[in-house]
Amino acid sequence: MYVTECSVGAETMSPTSSRDEMMLRRRETKGNNGIEQLRLVAGLCNSGDFDAATIHLPLHERKINGDATDQAILRFSESLGPVSELRSVWRKTFELAFNSKNKFMIRTLSLVEEDGLKYAFSNSEAATFTSEDM
Repeated sequence: MYVTECSVGAETMSPTSSRDEMMLRRRETKGNNGIEQLRLVAGLCNSGDFDAATIHLPLHERKINGDATDQAILRFSESLGPVSELRSVWRKTFELAFNSKNKFMIRTLSLVEEDGLKYAFSNSEAATFTSEDM
């Protein structure tokens, strides 16, 4: 299973075009955008994990521990940037796993490093937080 399309707001795009758009916005220093936030949610709200023995392989060849949906979404997030980078600045504090009866999961996260705000907010929004807010 692979992600073939993603949507941010009313805009639908391929994983490749979303990566290109995210990189363009970074170069133009327009700050964070919806694609960066989508990358954050896809990487952090995911029960999949890359198998350490295959981490050196190209993304499409890496083994992922997790169900097919988590695998597809984790590969998508990794294609936008390293998931390990996201997971190093945000820490999972609680999880209610997905189940077929509820049809949802809950995961709460805590900021480990102030640098992690740049993934969730624009530069001006991130500047409004202080270390006491975290």
